[in-house]
Amino acid sequence: QEALVTIRLLEILCEMSSNNDQLEHLQAFPGLLETAIDTLRLTHLAGKQAVNIFTATHAVTGQQEISHPAVGFKSHLIRLIGNLCYKNKENQDKV
Repeated sequence: QEALVTIRLLEILCEMSSNNDQLEHLQAFPGLLETAIDTLRLTHLAGKQAVNIFTATHAVTGQQEISHPAVGFKSHLIRLIGNLCYKNKENQDKV
């Protein structure tokens, strides 16, 4: 249940960062980009260290539906990082 709430909050951040009116404020928010990058890095590392929810179990082709919550979590993190770097040289340099 807590994981689903976290994923939903991440989805909301992604939507907010897609809105030009709110993007500038989120790009300047201290620590948001760094936290997203660290979370993605730790999630990726966790999947490599042991068999768990973040372990890649199979390759996904373009026609398969992605329903695994870990895949969605990582993709939302990547989307958020991309949005925070959009037209922002300082954030791009951090990544």
